[in-house]
Amino acid sequence: MARRGDLAMTDIDEVVARLRQLPDVSGGLVELDPGIDDARMDSWPVPVPADIRMLFRSVGGIRITVRRSVVNGHTSAEHVDFTESFNNGEYLGHDVGWYLEHAGGPGSHWFVYLDHGDGHFYVDVDRETGAWGPVFQFWDATDTRRTALSLPDWLQRLGDCVHQAVAEAGTEDTNAFGAAFTDRWCEPAGAPVPVAPVRATDARTADDPVLRDTAAGLPDDALLADLRPVTGVAEVLFDLPVSCRYARRHGGAVLTAVQWDGE
Repeated sequence: MARRGDLAMTDIDEVVARLRQLPDVSGGLVELDPGIDDARMDSWPVPVPADIRMLFRSVGGIRITVRRSVVNGHTSAEHVDFTESFNNGEYLGHDVGWYLEHAGGPGSHWFVYLDHGDGHFYVDVDRETGAWGPVFQFWDATDTRRTALSLPDWLQRLGDCVHQAVAEAGTEDTNAFGAAFTDRWCEPAGAPVPVAPVRATDARTADDPVLRDTAAGLPDDALLADLRPVTGVAEVLFDLPVSCRYARRHGGAVLTAVQWDGE
């Protein structure tokens, strides 16, 4: 469970049980997508570890109704989708390869949520071990956040936000519930901690072997941000003249950015 802005590790069984409570707690405003079978997960371009498989077999996504039209009753929802089509380079008929590359290239991450403010949320996937690590968020520029230490942590907070919205607004007025939920969900718990990036040329001579190792394979003008000292949400602005391609090393503990013109 999250404590005063810290990102605490969460048990898979605990988060699945928490998610399964949400439809009843919300009076049906939250719906769970059917679980995903192993054959489908085996077809993905990233490995899916046993603990994440357990989660995805139980819940394939979460749909939270946040608005209802007073004119025609139509609803709109926030949708956390573990089968996000973004991961295959296509979304609503459009090529989204740019976003896959911006996040580090196929095989290095897995998108799970696109918010209405053009924020893109993805889980770091270690290319060498296949482990799923922290959850990151980026926009179209060179600012980014690490929002949780793991996908279960991130989902645990989603459950907390639903419970808090129900306590504040109830479930009878969809729009009131939606406002209470999104006000919490769209912003991190507690102020994000800014992390100043350093140049690869400086990191190569640092005392810290993790920084030296990370910088060794980077271009001289690349930047890296050490997220290890931050226990809460970490925010990084990479001051680059063009766009960038992100990457993560050492289990997502160090975030890197390399200049990239988007081509």
